[in-house]
Amino acid sequence: MARQVRSEVTRRKILDAAIDVFNEVGYASADRGTIIERTGMTKGAFYHHFDSMESLASAIIEDGAKLVLEVLAGMSDSFSPALENMVHGSFVAADLFASDKAARTAEQLTLAFGKFNDTSASVYNNWVDGMSAEVSRAITEGDLREDLDPKRVSEAIIGATFGTRILSQSTPDGDDLIERLTQMWELLFPAIVTDSSLAYYREYLAREALRHVKHDPSP
Repeated sequence: MARQVRSEVTRRKILDAAIDVFNEVGYASADRGTIIERTGMTKGAFYHHFDSMESLASAIIEDGAKLVLEVLAGMSDSFSPALENMVHGSFVAADLFASDKAARTAEQLTLAFGKFNDTSASVYNNWVDGMSAEVSRAITEGDLREDLDPKRVSEAIIGATFGTRILSQSTPDGDDLIERLTQMWELLFPAIVTDSSLAYYREYLAREALRHVKHDPSP
């Protein structure tokens, strides 16, 4: 048991060092020698846990995506309407990506690869499945249109939030994420929300944005 704990501590130390290096120079310019030097470990210790830079990046992607899934799972456990959970969860996830270096690095690595590797594809598929369940519940509750396909709606929301964060990072200050996220939902609502619920969720969105705008740190 003690050996297992030490092994996990070593693995975590390597991941933390890699996250710092990837943030400083980017994945393409990073090299394992710099990461190993940051940890103060031997090459053998590094290769015991990660046989390549891609396997190291995959571990970071998996850890970061799991953080997001945990946030969204926490939203789903509440007794609030599903659509409230979805909107609130998107803002909480935005805060996570803005404030948590591991989650942000995981997202940047996914972009650096230019595609989902096996690890990130699995995690993001789980994310889509979790969101689809919330969409289905929102349809049952009468807040989303009954003719919608839950998976397609889920993919559209996740893709839009992903793109919103990337666009926010492209601005000089990168501090308009909450504004962009609000605009995204404003555009989506008329296409997916029932007429009877639209006014309420527009008000809910405005309140949610106000709660988060003061805590929108630059990424």
